[in-house]
Amino acid sequence: MSAQDVIALSSNPTDGITCVRFSKCNAEHLLVSSWDCSVRVYDVANNRLRLKMEIGNPVMATCYGADKSTAYSAGLDGSVVFHNLDQPSNTHPSIGSHAKAVSALRFDNESGRVFSGSWDATVATWDPKSSSKTPTARMEQLGKVYSMSMHGHTIAVGTSAKKVALYDLRRTDEAFDVRDSPLKYQIRWYVVSTTEGRVGLEYLDTSKKGYAFKCHRQKVDENDTLVYPVNTVAFHPTLGTFATGGCDGVVNVWDGENKKRLCQLAKFSSSIASMDFNHDGSKIAVASSYTFEEGPKDHEEDTVYIRTIQDVEVRPKTRET
Repeated sequence: MSAQDVIALSSNPTDGITCVRFSKCNAEHLLVSSWDCSVRVYDVANNRLRLKMEIGNPVMATCYGADKSTAYSAGLDGSVVFHNLDQPSNTHPSIGSHAKAVSALRFDNESGRVFSGSWDATVATWDPKSSSKTPTARMEQLGKVYSMSMHGHTIAVGTSAKKVALYDLRRTDEAFDVRDSPLKYQIRWYVVSTTEGRVGLEYLDTSKKGYAFKCHRQKVDENDTLVYPVNTVAFHPTLGTFATGGCDGVVNVWDGENKKRLCQLAKFSSSIASMDFNHDGSKIAVASSYTFEEGPKDHEEDTVYIRTIQDVEVRPKTRET
């Protein structure tokens, strides 16, 4: 992989990066949210900052809406706000709010609803076309919401109670399953990442046994090993393989079905705070941004990198017979 296949975006946030999300309509448009109270929109093909929106509060999550011209963001003040990217404004209308910070956002294209997960231990759904600012549904959780992932008609919600709640998007009044595993979900299974340098794969089909493995670790000597938190998981949009990013500054790509690591990207300068593949899987956005796992200290500049992906790095290995 040559140096030109990895670029550092210009005009990066001035504080910790919380979320990176590619548009599903344009493989080159990227949203970036930050503790510096901004949401940025980049044209990654030309390494150009298209738009910077000042929100007024630290922003913890962002996502695109139905097309490349609409987006949503939310953060510490609990408000979920709408952005018209074609007609930027200094005001950002709220579509609703939580009692505490919002840590996760997802948009469901089929229903046109926005899903927000909060530290107030709820997931709320919002109709952005409504002026009522009242959620169309509110789902109580067992702890603070830390992560949400959506695929097809299912959304998975990971919480501080170390549970994952699975909902049918067409019927959100009650979870159809709650399990002792947090975080990411994809197709037939979901992936658990932890602060203890471990990743686990659990199948939705309870007749199949999941497994866990150690990763993001560095051997110091014969007796000691440094263990790094795994902060973020990103799934390839078509192949089902996934990447993990940790506080060691490393991104690993895994074939979960065959229990293999496919590749390890060159180490980044700081903790990996967030990642996302673009809609065709040809690029991955990597937020190299210190996550304060060691408390306040001097650290490298917070930077979003765009890495071109080769097919061999993400394609599952053919199972040997």
